[in-house]
Amino acid sequence: MLSKLKIKYFFVSIILMGIFVGFFNISWSSLKLTNHKVVYIQDKLTDGEKSPKMVIIPAGVGTIGGENFRSFQNEAPIFKAKIESPYALSETEVTFEQYDKFCKTGIRSCPNDEGWGRGKQPVVNISWFDAVAYTKWLSKETGNIYRLPSEVEWEYAARAGTDSKFWWGDEYRQGIGHCDRDLGGCPKGTDKGHSWQVGILKANPFGLFDMTSNVSEWVGDCYSDSHLNTNKTTDANYRGDCNEKVAKGANWLTAQPYVHHSLRMSLDDYYVSYAVGFRVLREINKDELKE
Repeated sequence: MLSKLKIKYFFVSIILMGIFVGFFNISWSSLKLTNHKVVYIQDKLTDGEKSPKMVIIPAGVGTIGGENFRSFQNEAPIFKAKIESPYALSETEVTFEQYDKFCKTGIRSCPNDEGWGRGKQPVVNISWFDAVAYTKWLSKETGNIYRLPSEVEWEYAARAGTDSKFWWGDEYRQGIGHCDRDLGGCPKGTDKGHSWQVGILKANPFGLFDMTSNVSEWVGDCYSDSHLNTNKTTDANYRGDCNEKVAKGANWLTAQPYVHHSLRMSLDDYYVSYAVGFRVLREINKDELKE
């Protein structure tokens, strides 16, 4: 009798779990990550100030790319990439406050903030070369290796190891990782006609903010019009047109149908825009993870 009750309750639990997952639009892959513990690291600059706050991205296998989102299919084909080693990615997009410490050295010109303010606003109006120059300066300042993430590293981190269209599932949900102002109901601070301060919307399970919103982000890869010639590793792809670089993710101008982690754009490496910024990757070693 007792064993029959146990079996009955087991099946009832499975059914209730299925209803819960379906009702809240939670994918099984994202459900597995709810127990992921976010680990932070943060270096110091030579003046004693702190460098961007970084989160450790664990090793794993990631789904990269998408299909049928855009007519010219530059996000196809979908493939799996193995992330052999952990790395660190900045918790938010690099802000004006962080970038201004660099540009005030005179290495690069300080960019225009469009009158939207500096501080915690994501830095915009910077080229791919400006972003790379910042990573080189950070490397020199901290003694660690900073660089732009590759497209694979960026997208794996954005999806937080899931294989769904978004880290929370396959259906768009307003206000979680993006705000489409035309739909209304945007969280306070994200309903402006421009980018907003970093970190307002919900972080993904890896602890990263604004991976589907705010500004699109430069990555290290040369642009190719599909994933057919990609190397399917975490290394940046240099097989395409290297005068054109890849920018990943949606931005404050992107309408809801085009918001997803596999979104990729081809931009001239000298191009600057009020909708494009970047975040940085820091390489880590196994000894650091033991500390």
